[in-house]
Amino acid sequence: MKKRSVPVASKDELSAWPTKRLLGRLKALRRLEEGPSDVDASASSNDSDIQFKSDPRWHSAYKDLKTILDGRENIRSGKKDRLARIKERRR
Repeated sequence: MKKRSVPVASKDELSAWPTKRLLGRLKALRRLEEGPSDVDASASSNDSDIQFKSDPRWHSAYKDLKTILDGRENIRSGKKDRLARIKERRR
């Protein structure tokens, strides 16, 4: 199985990313394993990437990402919401 990792990015760098890319990073952060197993502990790791949720960098990366996403505009989706948006534009 391929080891997953997420590169470290600064909050300033993340704020310049489009929302779709931020959501992809959020998904990647959530997919990481909780912590290393016995097999993973002996394997070499890249210190510049976040590989486990137990890494303190994971918590700061997740918090920074959520802060940026909370400030972004939310777009409703779905058929009912689409019809509501159309009605709002007609007013």
